[in-house]
Amino acid sequence: MTSFPSNGPEQDSQDEIDLVELLRTIWRGKWVIVLTTVLGILFAVYQAFVVAVPLYPARATVAVESGDTQMVISEIDSVFSGAGTDSVALNTEIEVILSRDLIGQLVDDLDLVADPEFNGALRDLPFRTRALNWVRGIERALPSDARMRASVIDSVINRVNVENLRSTRVFNIEIETTDPQKSAMIVNRLAGIYIDSQIRRKLDATTRAISFLSDRTTELQANVAELERQLAAQTEESNVVSADLVQAQNIQLRELRERIEDQAQRLADEQSILANLVSARGDFDALISAAEASGESRLLSITQRFRMGRLDRVEANAAVEDVIATLIANSERAAQQLETLRQSESDLASRIAAQSAELIALQQLEREVNAARLLYETFLTRLQEASVQQGLETADARVLSEAVPRGASSPRKSLYVMLGLMLGALLGIAIVLVREWRFAGFRTTDELRDLTGMPVLGTVPALPTTDRREVLALLNSQPNSVFSEAVRNLRTSILMASIDRQPQVILMTSSIPSEGKTTLAIALSRLLGAMEGKRALLLEADIRRQTLRAYVDHDPGASLADVLLGRLDLDAADLLDPDLGVDVLSGGEAKVNAVDLFSSRRFGDLMEALRHRYDYIVIDAPPVLAVPDARVLAAYADVTVFAARWSSTSKTQLRQGLQMLETVGHPADGIVMSQVDLKKLKTYGYAGQYGYDSYSSKYYSTQS
Repeated sequence: MTSFPSNGPEQDSQDEIDLVELLRTIWRGKWVIVLTTVLGILFAVYQAFVVAVPLYPARATVAVESGDTQMVISEIDSVFSGAGTDSVALNTEIEVILSRDLIGQLVDDLDLVADPEFNGALRDLPFRTRALNWVRGIERALPSDARMRASVIDSVINRVNVENLRSTRVFNIEIETTDPQKSAMIVNRLAGIYIDSQIRRKLDATTRAISFLSDRTTELQANVAELERQLAAQTEESNVVSADLVQAQNIQLRELRERIEDQAQRLADEQSILANLVSARGDFDALISAAEASGESRLLSITQRFRMGRLDRVEANAAVEDVIATLIANSERAAQQLETLRQSESDLASRIAAQSAELIALQQLEREVNAARLLYETFLTRLQEASVQQGLETADARVLSEAVPRGASSPRKSLYVMLGLMLGALLGIAIVLVREWRFAGFRTTDELRDLTGMPVLGTVPALPTTDRREVLALLNSQPNSVFSEAVRNLRTSILMASIDRQPQVILMTSSIPSEGKTTLAIALSRLLGAMEGKRALLLEADIRRQTLRAYVDHDPGASLADVLLGRLDLDAADLLDPDLGVDVLSGGEAKVNAVDLFSSRRFGDLMEALRHRYDYIVIDAPPVLAVPDARVLAAYADVTVFAARWSSTSKTQLRQGLQMLETVGHPADGIVMSQVDLKKLKTYGYAGQYGYDSYSSKYYSTQS
């Protein structure tokens, strides 16, 4: 069975781009490319010389000055800022030039609303639109003035181009219109409006600044007067002499607190001793021990004399009691003094706190007075400077060069023609490549062999006529033509297809009609019958169409249908066609289905009888994809030849036709490429592969 190659190395190689083949494809379509190129040039010429409207450019150059050079008084630059010179500021100026405010002034000044070039509502409607409006009875209505003005502003903004020259503060304002005078007038006027807007903006800023400074200065003057009055009143009412006095009192307070701390410590020590002595009363020994532990000199003197025997117990106890009484009196007096010191400390701290608060408030008020006076003086100075500056404003930009009328910049006719040529050529190449990509047929035997994996028995060129009646005349008059020699090669391939035995029954079929199989069957049977001592029969199995009668004029009075249906004895018929030189058994007419006839026992018996009578039997079978006849007839054939029309039969049709034969167990034995167009074959560069080039022409009697 025939196997169809799947994707593999061969398929991968086909996926690669063959530059030589690509150039050949382009060369084959050279006339298409030439035609599209000529059409492209003609279209470009029409567009450039007829359709395109000439546009005239104009350019005005404006320079933006540094903002700090515009101030007469340099200190006022913080109030009246000029144009910046960084990239952000320059881009902002571009947007200002293209703002709807400035463009609107330009539109109003030059009355561009009345110009049809910018106002589409004033242009003539296309003929088709006018005709439709006339048929529908619709009158053209103009939009409102506001909408027309807004539309014109948008149109001008889209037409104007403002460009900042790199690394400079220079702008180019450009536009293209259909009138050179109008182009120059528009950009010059726009530059003037831009400069006037800067002066107007500065005048407005000056007026606003003077008004603000005047109001603010008056407020600050009143504020300074009020703060000075409050400072004088508070100074008069305050008891604070100076900050030095407050500092001296703080030193005094610190010393007083140190005395209180020392006094409190001494009082605590005395009270501790006194508490120990008082707790030891009633116990003389404990009292003497407490007196010794107290560290008090008088008590130590008493205990020492007692230990030395100078005092007895009564005397010693009385002496200690006297000291205790003295300590109690001293402790009470020290406590009173401590309380007095603490009261003095509290009074002094309160007096210092009050004086400090008054001093802080007074100092704060003085600072406020100084700040208000300084702010007032600053605003007064700015007001005086602004008053002097008013009326001296200058623009931050100036016109470096005004626009002048220039020649047309478009259309660039040579560029149009060049683009038309290139696009036309590219379109032609695209058409040729798409046509080649969509081509599903075959042009070489290698393509047939690679797709089917079957041998290609031959390639047969097309006859130089489409009239079937002239086929036999051409075959008889030109026995050594290209066509005849190609059929002889096919005959040789068929007869040598099998080494074991020579084929006797040859079936000729195809995928679809009009692939030249009948012409091949006629020519092949003629050449088989011309062999010495050989008898050949041309059997027409295409009962439905019966195309053989269009080729031969001989009427043997017998047909295949008559023989199979028993209406005629084969031996009683004269089947020899004098023009063809072989016996011909045409299909004939039958009411029975052709497949049923070919599947009958009678047809098998007939084929067996014909094998004994003829050396070669050529069966012209119907197309495989049209009817199932050929699939039945393939069982009686020794060799099945499948015809594929050059550059016409698609790969799908060929594949499906061969698969139909395989499904019945009788695959085709080979393929023949039929109806090869020799002229086109030469343009494709394949003529030499099949011996149809000029070097082989000497072997043929004609080039038919």
